[in-house]
Amino acid sequence: MKSAKSKQRLNEMRTPARSKQNLLTGDRDPVYVFCRLRPMQRDADVPCVKIISPTTVLMSPPSTALSYRNENSKTMKYTFREVFPPETSQQEVFDKVALSLVEGLVKGKNGLLFTYGVTGSGKTFTMTGESNNCGVLPRCLNIIFKTINDCQAHKYVFKPDKMNMFDIQTEAEAMLERQQELHKFKTGKKNHSNPDLAMSSRDVTKIEGLNEDNQYAVFVSYVEVYNNSVFDLLEDGPPSKTPSAKLIREDGARNTYVHGVTEIEIKSAEEAFDAFYLGLKRKRIAHTSLNAESSRSHSVFTIRLVQAPVDAEGEAVIQNKKFLSISQLSLVDLAGSERTNRTKNTGQRLRETGNINKSLMTLRSCLEALRENQIGAANNIVPYRESKLTFLFKNFFEGEGQVRMIVCANPRAEDYDETLQVMRFAEIAAEVEVAKPQITDIGATIGLMTGRRKANRLFNAAKENLARPEAKDLELDLGLVYSLGPDFPSLELNSSQAAHITKELMAHLEMRINRREQLKRIKALKDERFRSSLLELEKELMELKSENMSLRGQLSTADQRIRALEDRITTTENTSAINQRKLTEITEYTSQLKRELQEKDLLLNQNKLEKEKQKKILERKYNNKIAAEHEKAREIHTENERLKSTKKEHEKIFKVIGQALKSGNEGGDNIDYPRSTGDVAAETYRDFTPGSTPRALPAHMLTPFSLAQNKETPGSSRRGIAVANPRHRRSLSADGRGWVEHTPSKIVPMGTVMKPSIVNSKVVNKLKSVKDIANSKTSKYCLISQEQDTDGELETKLYKGDVVPTCGGGAQVIFSDVEMLKQFSPTRESNQSNNISGPSCARHSGKRRETTHSPPQTPSNASKKQRIVIGED
Repeated sequence: MKSAKSKQRLNEMRTPARSKQNLLTGDRDPVYVFCRLRPMQRDADVPCVKIISPTTVLMSPPSTALSYRNENSKTMKYTFREVFPPETSQQEVFDKVALSLVEGLVKGKNGLLFTYGVTGSGKTFTMTGESNNCGVLPRCLNIIFKTINDCQAHKYVFKPDKMNMFDIQTEAEAMLERQQELHKFKTGKKNHSNPDLAMSSRDVTKIEGLNEDNQYAVFVSYVEVYNNSVFDLLEDGPPSKTPSAKLIREDGARNTYVHGVTEIEIKSAEEAFDAFYLGLKRKRIAHTSLNAESSRSHSVFTIRLVQAPVDAEGEAVIQNKKFLSISQLSLVDLAGSERTNRTKNTGQRLRETGNINKSLMTLRSCLEALRENQIGAANNIVPYRESKLTFLFKNFFEGEGQVRMIVCANPRAEDYDETLQVMRFAEIAAEVEVAKPQITDIGATIGLMTGRRKANRLFNAAKENLARPEAKDLELDLGLVYSLGPDFPSLELNSSQAAHITKELMAHLEMRINRREQLKRIKALKDERFRSSLLELEKELMELKSENMSLRGQLSTADQRIRALEDRITTTENTSAINQRKLTEITEYTSQLKRELQEKDLLLNQNKLEKEKQKKILERKYNNKIAAEHEKAREIHTENERLKSTKKEHEKIFKVIGQALKSGNEGGDNIDYPRSTGDVAAETYRDFTPGSTPRALPAHMLTPFSLAQNKETPGSSRRGIAVANPRHRRSLSADGRGWVEHTPSKIVPMGTVMKPSIVNSKVVNKLKSVKDIANSKTSKYCLISQEQDTDGELETKLYKGDVVPTCGGGAQVIFSDVEMLKQFSPTRESNQSNNISGPSCARHSGKRRETTHSPPQTPSNASKKQRIVIGED
């Protein structure tokens, strides 16, 4: 559903229908369409177009034409405003087509002239011409500057504002810009124009009806529409540079213009030709099968004439943009319509041909929609925006102005089909009407007297004459603008000349009466304007008074707000001061707490250092104790050696005694011989079981494992083998699987054969990454910890578990077993046990397995991919 705003915009885009009232009152003019035939290139060519009257042509299709078989198209007549035969001169075409457009341009009317036709039909020749035979465009420029030569404003008095309008500058500002331009271009610019196009002054006629009380300035711009994009051909840069694409916009009066286009102010026809040929070098031209220099774009050369009235003294331009009058004449050289099967274009040329034909079809569609709206009272939307070319011409068809079209045709039979389409397009265009422009004299509307500029020149000349010595007694009427005319003629009435003098007197009186009436009207208009100005000033005064009262009320309100804000600021400042004091106190308290914290940290560090010292002292004591134990072990070993030697001696003695007894008692077999000490020890060792504390073992049975390996004696070899028997090792610690042995960095050596031993295990002091446990080679985990029991003795615990992979790619440890190694003091055991006979002289390691013991509760590893419970003292 369309909004009201969009509907309003669509209504603005539609062209009002032509009614019978419009036709009767004559406030609209049709589009004047002229036809110009090109001369035949070869004598052997057969024509298909024939002129039957100054306004009518007859077309007969040849046998090779596509529409030859169509009976309705065999012979057709087309009527134009005027038909120019091949021998028509350029001057005659200009006088009948473009001269009225130039006259309208000078008087403030808009005009559009474009040439239309097939490629190679003479459009560019008609528009531009050639050396010594210039076309429409150079003749327009020559006659414009011939007409306004004496009324041109100084350069930069009118300056484009980049929004399709102009600003008016003072003479001082314009002079400053002229000096800057002179300093910038003190080296002469290169002339790109063709001097042959500049016509001599005797060949140019001056247009009558110029308002001499206005100052004029001419601005030109040159653009091309190529592949449905608009390019500025006068953009700064070398001619070889490709210009950038421009946008078409609408100004405040809904007039379309090329945004950012370069407009050059020119003061002569030569400067205009220079700009024209500079743009012509950048225009896209290519060679085709039908034309050696075929235009591949639509070129638009625009002449804008700006005029503004001078002040009452007839010197400077009135500094008011409302009094500006801007008229525009656009000279368009359309690219030729062509068929691909004739031009044989490919690639880029084919794309250009498609865009040219599309833009020309859009122009035809717009003219058809305009004709239907004006003739049939339809309300169709005119598709101006479908092409940049038609959107640029929108003002000429929907606004006020004059539109002229020159249809160029090649009468050859080969071009019949293309020429037929051109004639049909011309027939449609001739039925479109454009509103007539309304011309108003701006100077008269604001109460300025006609002829003030000429009167000012006469006045300045008279002042110069008064400055001469011989002209002191010369009387001069300084009110030239307000005089009623020349003096009365002679009033002498003679009989023979009475009638003649009476007629002259009557004409003179009528002239003076008309002049007086004109002055009265001007005075009344000035009085009315002065009265209106006074009323406006009084109205403005009343508005200013009411505004002053309103502003006073606002000022009092603002004063009250200011006082309230000042009170709030004072309160805020007091609160801020209190908060600042509190902040200072809190800062001091924080500093004090920090100092106390530092002192406590120092005390903690001192306590830590003292604990480290105590730890070192205990370690030294422990090491000393271990050294003493080792010393005792050596003493025991020495004692064992001594006992062994004593035993040997005793055995020798017993052997001698036995032999003596045997010899003395050969018949006594039931004698009970005493057993040796080794047999007693072996029997005692057989009674020992793991997990129990051996009692009353001989000292030589408690020899350290290392010493038993290094030194073997005949009497101790059996005992050493018994102690080092593999079945007495810890079976749960040597099963041969992939173990991770987590051992603290500082562990106390146990000094016993019962120490844990895991073959081919990976020993780590700290779990640093997940890969330490989560890998394919690890399936078991062992955590070793040491601590003191309640009696102060050293106790070693081994927490064992299985490593199980998790879903997230990590691993977790499930503890399943705990082994404990505990040190017992022989002294303590001898004191507590009454059943042990004899003092104990060696350390004893006991082993106890607790299968129901739960693993310690310790924090898990930091990684998200594993869950390992580890406890370490």
